[in-house]
Order: sequence, then C-alpha cells, then structure tokens
Amino acid sequence: MPWAIVQVKKQLFALPTQDMREIIMPTESARVPNVPEYILGVINIRGAVMPLLDLRKRIGLPSAGEEVEQFCALMEQREQDHRKWLGELEASVKERRSFGLTTDPHKCAFGKWYDVYRADDPWIAAQLRKFDAPHQEIHAIGIEVGRLVSQNANAEAEQLVARTRYGALSKMLKLFAELKDLVQARSRGVGIILRHDGKPFAVMVDVALSIEKLLPGAIEEVAELARVKNDGIVRRLAKRAKTQEIVLLLETDRLLAGFELAPDFAAPAA
Repeated sequence: MPWAIVQVKKQLFALPTQDMREIIMPTESARVPNVPEYILGVINIRGAVMPLLDLRKRIGLPSAGEEVEQFCALMEQREQDHRKWLGELEASVKERRSFGLTTDPHKCAFGKWYDVYRADDPWIAAQLRKFDAPHQEIHAIGIEVGRLVSQNANAEAEQLVARTRYGALSKMLKLFAELKDLVQARSRGVGIILRHDGKPFAVMVDVALSIEKLLPGAIEEVAELARVKNDGIVRRLAKRAKTQEIVLLLETDRLLAGFELAPDFAAPAA
C-alpha cells in the first residue's frame, strides 16, 4: 500500500492513502467551543462539514501560526534595534560623545541570530541572504563616523548618518517587511482530507511531499524501540526506500480520538 509522506516542522509522517480523499489549500474554519486545542474548527468542503485538525498541535508542537507570530515579533525587535542604533550614532555626533554600541555586524543581536539561523525553506533562505550587504554597510558607517568625529568633521559625519538612514537602513527595513510577508505566505500549509468509518475530517500539515511505497520489512513498532507517549497516533515507523529517512506512520483512527461532531451538526459528504 502506498503512503502519503507529509512534513511537520522537520519531522516526516506518513498517512495511508487508502484513507485519503484529497489535498486542499488552507481554508477558513469556524471555531467550535469546548474542543481540544488541536481542533482548529470545522470547514465546509462542497457541502461536507468536517473537523479540521492541526497535526502540529496534535503532537504537542506550537502551531504554524504561533511560530510565525514569534518569528515576526523577533524580526520587528531586530528592526527596531537598527533604528535605535542609527539614532544613537546620530546623537553621539551631535552631543560630542563616544558611541557605545557595537560596530561589528556579527555582534549585534541580529548579527548573532543571522550567523546561526538556517532556514529550511529555500525562498526564505534566499530572502535572508539579501540582508548581508546592507547590514554590514550600516555597521561600517559607525567606524567611518568615529573617524570623521576624531577629525572634527562633525557636519560630514551627520550627513553620512542621514544618507545611511535613507540608504542602507531603508533597504534593511524593506527587507524585514518582505521577510515577514514571505514567512506568513510560506507557512500556510496544506490540508489532507481523510475518511474513517465513513466520516471525513481534515488534517493540516506543513508540506505534502509525495506518495511512496514503504518497504514492509522496514516497518517497526515504536514500542519495541522506545517508550513514547503519543496517545496511540504513532505506533509504527519506517524508512523511506530511497533516502532511508525515518518516517512516523500515523494511525488515522486515532487522530480524532475523543472528538466527534454531533450527528445533527455534520452535513452529509458530497
């Protein structure tokens, strides 16, 4: 039996294709009160009302939306750091005092993060690479301004700061805005519509990768390898035939364990 290989964060999962019906793009869901936190709500697909489950939350991870909010909040803080950095540089020139912030692009908060962060998404990685030149340019200005001030060329130093505000800093701010928009767009995920006991439900995952056959001899029981508390949604694992990557096999009948729409609420499947 072939399996649908999906990804949540960096972990691979497999869903039995015999239970799959279709893949859908993200759609608005209606919130339902007093349901488990992993239930995003209910959706209407061509007249069939079904619950929408967030696989991230089901396995105890933050939702994609929560991760995006945290990432965007971090980028907004790093954006403000550079506004304040240039403002402090300008103030130090006008007040004839030394500049106390770092001129090393690798030692500011953004630089430290930038040097170690690795984006899995190639589009986001490409956007991040655009930061390198303007970020280094901004910090290099601090050294040049210090040199000008030491030569009593304060007016020229102030002009340099002003040009930087409308040049390198403006580029950085635009890149931050583009990055946040891109991260939000790339984190929407996809929905997999499944059916169990004749009832449809949808599962949100980050990426649907492929349909593959897993070698029967490569499937093992998780309980034989480790004691894992997972409410029974993962009982087996396997290796992909080509890459040998570990894939956790999801038990369709356990994903919605403990939750069920009332019979008079759910519309019949189309």
